[in-house]
Formats: sequence, C-alpha cells, structure tokens
Amino acid sequence: MIELRRSPRINVTWRGLIKLGEGKVFPIRVFNISETGILIMSEQVLTIDKEYQLMLEIPHIDQESMIPYKVPCKVVVSHAILSGNFFRVGVRILEIADLHRDLINAWVSLSKKFDPPKEN
Repeated sequence: MIELRRSPRINVTWRGLIKLGEGKVFPIRVFNISETGILIMSEQVLTIDKEYQLMLEIPHIDQESMIPYKVPCKVVVSHAILSGNFFRVGVRILEIADLHRDLINAWVSLSKKFDPPKEN
C-alpha cells in the first residue's frame, strides 16, 4: 500500500482528553500520531472542520518516568467514522508547543528505528 501522508505516523496506545464545551471534558484514546495529525477514538461525535482542544498524555521517551507529559494542542477534525460504539476521528494539529512537537517527532523517529525494512 502506498503511503500518501506527508508525515510518517506511528501506532501508539496513549490516553487523552477532549474539550467539547465549557466544562465538558471527555476521555479519548490515541491510536496513531505524526507531527501533523492524530487518529483518536472518541465516544462523542465530533464535527468535521470544527476545532477542539486536546490534552494528550505522552510517555517520556526513555520511559523511565511513570508520569506522562501533559500535552495541550488545538486540532481540527478532518474525518470521522462510526466504528462500533466509538468514533474513529482523524484530526490535524493546528497549534502545539515546539517542545511537544519535538517530543512527538522523537517518538516517531524512535519507532522507525525498529521498523523492519520494507520489501520492494
């Protein structure tokens, strides 16, 4: 299969929160992530082209600390599909601190070191 994304993604099993309104915060699961986008699973329906605030829990790259980084970011929904009792939602990252973008890139780089070479 040909990869059409601009940024490489890695599969992860991270947690997070999404803010849907004043005082309304719901849990999400993060399934894959890149420098520019995230695939999340949400019990809540999210509107395509709408912006949301997320708080991601990203483990330390060395994984020695049990306390994850709390990473706030602003995203916009690109697509959403109902999958069982959850929505699989693709979002594009609009705003994130440079330090946190570097953390995501470090995870992507680390996982790429362990990927087996692709056959032609």
